[in-house]
Amino acid sequence: MKQSLQYALKVTLATLLLSQPITFVIMMAYMALLPILMENYSFNVNLDVIEVVVFVVILLLALLFNAKKAERINGMFYNKSKIITRSAITSIVIFCIYLLIIGKLNDLSIDEFLVTYGPLFLISFVCMKLFPLRNEVAISV
Repeated sequence: MKQSLQYALKVTLATLLLSQPITFVIMMAYMALLPILMENYSFNVNLDVIEVVVFVVILLLALLFNAKKAERINGMFYNKSKIITRSAITSIVIFCIYLLIIGKLNDLSIDEFLVTYGPLFLISFVCMKLFPLRNEVAISV
């Protein structure tokens, strides 16, 4: 479980540090392209730090839960692809439910949602793929 905890902390810390600047750059690029794409446009993007922290906490809990669940099924070997897939889907769905509950999801169009939260989801998925998750194997001497 130590390896899965280290993995989860690396992923969440990297997501926390990279999400705001990368999302800001993508938002600015999209807003620069809007006059080219359409004549009259109204666009509102706002990624709060609190929302990023909520997503990162949900992601951390999903990673730890799925690593523990995978560990029980396969003994001491982790199936990284299952952990990543299940954690990503779980955290995104729970985060969208959170946004719906606080009323933030109702005000966003689909392109505003994708430009605001898409980079956050993509960064977390890429970080999950990039960081290694080693197997914890009990070595008998």
